[in-house]
Amino acid sequence: MKIQSLEIKNFRGLSDVHFAFEKSTNVIVGPNAIGKTTVLEAIRLARAMLMPRYFQEAQQVLVGLGVISPQVQLMQGAFDFASVARDLTLPLSISMTFVLSPEEVKQLADNADQIAMEQLRGRLGRPDDQLALTQLLSSPQGATMLAEIKTEVGKRMSSTGALDQFTITLVIDPSKNSISGSDAFLQTCVQLLERSQPPHRALLSYFPADRAFPAGEVAIQIGSNEAAAQIQSHVGQAVTKYQRLKQTVVNSIFTASTSDLDAVNDDFQLVLKALLPGKELAGVKLTPTGNLRVGITEQATGKTFDIDSMSSGEKGLILTFLLIRRTMAFGGVVLIDEPELHLNPEVCKKIIPFLNDSIAKPADLQIILCTHSADILGSAFERGDCGVFHLRSHKDATKLYERDHRELFDALRRLGTSAADSLFSRGNLFVEGEHDSAILGEGFYSLLSGFKITDLGGRTEIEKEIRTLQSAEQKNDLSKLHCFIFDLDHKPTGLKSTPLVRVLQWDRTCLENFLLGEKALYDGLVDAGVKQLPSRGEFEALIRDLAIGQLTELVAKRTYESLEPDNPGLRPKEVASLSYDQMAEILVSRLSTIKTQLAGLDPASWKAKFVQEAKTAEQSLAEHWNTSWRKLCDGKRVIDDLYKRFEIHVSKLDLKTRVMRKMVADESDDWQLIKGKLTEALRET
Repeated sequence: MKIQSLEIKNFRGLSDVHFAFEKSTNVIVGPNAIGKTTVLEAIRLARAMLMPRYFQEAQQVLVGLGVISPQVQLMQGAFDFASVARDLTLPLSISMTFVLSPEEVKQLADNADQIAMEQLRGRLGRPDDQLALTQLLSSPQGATMLAEIKTEVGKRMSSTGALDQFTITLVIDPSKNSISGSDAFLQTCVQLLERSQPPHRALLSYFPADRAFPAGEVAIQIGSNEAAAQIQSHVGQAVTKYQRLKQTVVNSIFTASTSDLDAVNDDFQLVLKALLPGKELAGVKLTPTGNLRVGITEQATGKTFDIDSMSSGEKGLILTFLLIRRTMAFGGVVLIDEPELHLNPEVCKKIIPFLNDSIAKPADLQIILCTHSADILGSAFERGDCGVFHLRSHKDATKLYERDHRELFDALRRLGTSAADSLFSRGNLFVEGEHDSAILGEGFYSLLSGFKITDLGGRTEIEKEIRTLQSAEQKNDLSKLHCFIFDLDHKPTGLKSTPLVRVLQWDRTCLENFLLGEKALYDGLVDAGVKQLPSRGEFEALIRDLAIGQLTELVAKRTYESLEPDNPGLRPKEVASLSYDQMAEILVSRLSTIKTQLAGLDPASWKAKFVQEAKTAEQSLAEHWNTSWRKLCDGKRVIDDLYKRFEIHVSKLDLKTRVMRKMVADESDDWQLIKGKLTEALRET
């Protein structure tokens, strides 16, 4: 049995999403609180309500979801629709399309009479009351009812392809005060397949994320009570799996036949070898104090310790994969939520390959897994036998195909951001300066929370990547905000913002220019323990002089650029995909031009012209610089000059973040300006 597709409407945080599960392993990713776990809970709810394995399964799931009270006296009529619905005015619906194997179809055909009996139980509303059913069937009316149902079942069974693929829908409608399924016959078929499994096997099992492992001695039991507890742990009370670690290991060993015992040990060793190398199962025994001990041996030291001593992540791995190997029926469906909890990245990288190759394929299992782990996403995305779904919003679940997103992801990689960063964050923020991410993080943590911030270190090739992302946006391949923040550097950009690719260029030379407010900068230096600082008035004059002093250098560069001959340096376009002969032709032509330009050079005349044009340029710029030096100077250079002027024993990054903290505390004008620009740039459309 496989789930081919899933449609969820108005369930918890999801309004309308659809999944088509085409691979054996399916990974669902997305940011926090987007609804990944809700997808698994939707499958669990529909299964329990319409196809329960035992009478109380639906009740247990509804209690777990907070829909009804666990107190019997409070259950009647107390259905909290708000705990499961996004919109209280609309019905909730969950549709699952199942695909059955030929063996499962044959099993149903061979048990048509049993399906008819289950249908009769359902129509009576007494699914577990065998005595009432016996009394009914002893009457002519009961026999007639059963005969009619058998005829209906026979017709459904004989319909070509009726059981190969079908859809079952759960609808909870508060306006009608009703809970209903789309097809009682099909629901009974799935129910019968599940109920035909022995207690320790299941066709569908849910492994929730809220793992809680009991420490110390636990009660071990074998028999009917244990069988009931095992059945309930598959779906109805899935969280009890994690309280049954020792119970599961002990039962697997004590209830196995001689031929199966080696298989139990092999399963255990398989998990340890693949995911936790260096450890092996040492058996089960009673300690001198009478406690039950499941021994694990550390191969490197030979030391044996109780399984309780392992980390919660290690125990979670052992239990999850051991349970799947020992309790899942062939061809079943496994729901796993956040298997990465308490695990290091290296172990996370191994989960998908192990799960797919050693767990899913040998038993023909379908895996539906939700994760926050970039390592799990990365390993799944690179495999052709894994499907990856990006839950982008409450109404958008997009399947990711690497071939469709390769250009986009390549652009992100070149910008220093992985596909995982893009999928798990609110968006990406790209900054130019070496210290910009730390400065902005210090001053605007709440505003930037959830964004992946990457230092670009300059504008080289960046504008081309922006165009690549904007092209991806036009193809609807972009779902998150990508914001590029540029220094001005006297080079205004011609790029324009689009809804999901924003371009913010400071109106000052660089971000450090905003740190030149005399009060915050002075207080930051004092906080850093800088001695021999002048008075605040003298310090303000010093900062102004350092800034305006840069005008001479700026004018000199611009003047020389206007007077210099053609630059002899090599251009990339002059060597790309050209032969040596073609390159030589281009280069010698430019050198000849430069030779001609320099042939009539008169040093004295050139010097006079340079000085005159520089003075003229400075005069035209001086007034503007005197009033706007905070915007026009190089703020990084001003801070560098302060380090030359004073003995400052903290790093430049430390000083800059100290100054930003002062700006935050004072809510200075410069801080307000940055906040306004960032707020506008990161505003959701």
